[in-house]
Amino acid sequence: MSIPERGRNGLLLGLWLLLPVAVLLGCTLVDLAELPATSLQELVRRAAPPTLTDRHGVPLNRTYQTRFNGQDLVALHDAPPLLVDALVQAEDARFYRHRGVDWLARIHALWQNLRAGRVVRGASTITEQVVRILHPRPRTYWSRWLEGWDALRLEGRFTKTDILEFYLNQVPYASSRRGVIQAARFWFGRSLATLNTKELLALAVMVRSPSLLTPDKEPQGLAHRVAGLAELLHRQGMLAPDQMATAHQEGWSRARTDLAVQAPHFVAFAQDRIAGQGGGGPVRTSLDGGLQHKTQQFLERRLVDLAGSGLRNGAVLVVDHTTSEVLVWAVAGELTAAIPESGFDAVRIPRQPGSTLKPMVYALALDTGWSPATLIRDEPVPEAVERGLHVYRNFSETYHELVPLADALGNSLNTPAIRTLEFVGPQRFLDTLRRLGVASLHAGLAVYGNGVVLGNAEIPLLELVQAYGGLARGGRPMRVAVLAGGKDDRDQPFTPVVTERSARTIGMILSEADCRRFEFGRDSILDFPVRTAVKTGTSTKGNDLWTMAYDGRFVVGSWMGNLDRSAPILAMTGASGPALLVRTVFAELRRHYGLHPLPTVPLARPEGQGTPVPTGPPRMVVPTPDMEVVLEARIPRAAQAIPFTLAGVRPDDEVRWFVDGTACPAAHQGKMLWPVVQGSHRVVAEIHRAGGEVIRLPERRLVVK
Repeated sequence: MSIPERGRNGLLLGLWLLLPVAVLLGCTLVDLAELPATSLQELVRRAAPPTLTDRHGVPLNRTYQTRFNGQDLVALHDAPPLLVDALVQAEDARFYRHRGVDWLARIHALWQNLRAGRVVRGASTITEQVVRILHPRPRTYWSRWLEGWDALRLEGRFTKTDILEFYLNQVPYASSRRGVIQAARFWFGRSLATLNTKELLALAVMVRSPSLLTPDKEPQGLAHRVAGLAELLHRQGMLAPDQMATAHQEGWSRARTDLAVQAPHFVAFAQDRIAGQGGGGPVRTSLDGGLQHKTQQFLERRLVDLAGSGLRNGAVLVVDHTTSEVLVWAVAGELTAAIPESGFDAVRIPRQPGSTLKPMVYALALDTGWSPATLIRDEPVPEAVERGLHVYRNFSETYHELVPLADALGNSLNTPAIRTLEFVGPQRFLDTLRRLGVASLHAGLAVYGNGVVLGNAEIPLLELVQAYGGLARGGRPMRVAVLAGGKDDRDQPFTPVVTERSARTIGMILSEADCRRFEFGRDSILDFPVRTAVKTGTSTKGNDLWTMAYDGRFVVGSWMGNLDRSAPILAMTGASGPALLVRTVFAELRRHYGLHPLPTVPLARPEGQGTPVPTGPPRMVVPTPDMEVVLEARIPRAAQAIPFTLAGVRPDDEVRWFVDGTACPAAHQGKMLWPVVQGSHRVVAEIHRAGGEVIRLPERRLVVK
């Protein structure tokens, strides 16, 4: 073989040998991490979610399930020097001498792992750990190779001080805590500056195995590692003899501190509202931390008092309706197997509102020409349900024939509310509720029927407070704000939903003890010391208890019930459940914010408004279309009758009923008891009015089985 041939073969061999190296370098370049371009601090600031405080600057949240810790940060020069020295010695003794990779430590770790036959040491430098925090990868040999290159690049871009400070604040500990401040608070319940020598060394030791080497799981193992680190620091001249002695003798506190203000559900709601606004910096919310704490205590104490009745859950929402700012968002109660997580927020869970929607229907009636003295018929109201009949009744089963609107609302009578709804129109009522902030009524009238005014739909406390806030503001809608100063009330609608006079009149009725004398008495718990509009509500079977109240500045709403939808053991009402709590909250509000009585307006009856008003055009209520009735076998047939009923009848109208073409006895105010006759029948009604007008209503078919 000639010399030139040998050269060519050698060149080819060299190329074949370089090919794997080239491939390795190419793959390495492709897989290298994208490192921060500006500063590590800026990266944290942009990536971390905003931290929230109450209106006085007290922290409301500690967000741990995030990529970076952006809220509990310490500058390197402010950290305890012993902690910094201990972390460096425990994790990367040659940190200040290498350029990102400690090759001596890697070789030593490789030798130890080979001798043990398994991985017993990793030898990652602090810089490599920072790379791992910035760019997490699967734990493979390839990842370790890439982390080394990324560490070299990182140290070429940032100073040792930058890298070590980032590490102090982002190093992972147990329970999703990141950084030494969060770890100190979680494990020892104190700030870094107050930790003793043993506790500081423990923070450095726990980094090696954060989920296992803890004061809870391995107290003896942790103490042993702390003693070893103390000896090392003493030999290095970083720990004085007296400090080393105390490190052996001292204990560590096991107390864990919580936030001074507990408002997790408000925090979750606020974070949704301000999503995308800033990052990392504190955001001052509208919440009053002191009032939140006191109200939470009031709520929990009230639930304890009512535990014997079978009530387990409750919520209170307080809003300054002059600014729309949320001041209190309290949720409390026992969680059963049907409620597996504490994330259930009773302020936002739809529940049946009972009678709390009645003020809105009466406000519409006032806008349509009625007055507080307008007389409304108070007696059972039948309504068609498929081919049968449902009868609306008052809660107390007591009726007053004709009652003024003020008394009908003040005593929360059901049947006048149904008749008022028929007068103003159910669809108009639903539209008004939506404009007042009640967005949960999705099903529509086909599902709710007239029962919507009595609370057969479901809405959350949040939306109900918004609706009452609209009344308190003179008919102008309110959307709750979560930032101090109401800065997040963008797109706030200001067009009144009802007139200011009607809204103020409703407030006066709800604040007058005399207007609720029939059902609650004049000296009830609803008569607050300072003029306040108060309305209670109780859903079917007492599953949901409500009290809504507002004065000249605040609207307070409270719900009580069971989130698993089980019924209470003992029958209760909104007046016997949350009313006392709401009264207590108002007393606390007035202690801190002063008196803000509800503005007064006269309730005097305008001329000509004291007579009954028919609700809508004449129509046949009973029989309902294609009505079917089954005779009761246990009652003599002669004693059974069907109450034929018309609506929209004037006081001077004459009503004539015809069954199968035969005239029936005279009717009174459109009502007649018809003795039942088995079989199929045709029912017609005629209304004869003054001046000769005759209104013949469409025929109805009735089957008696």
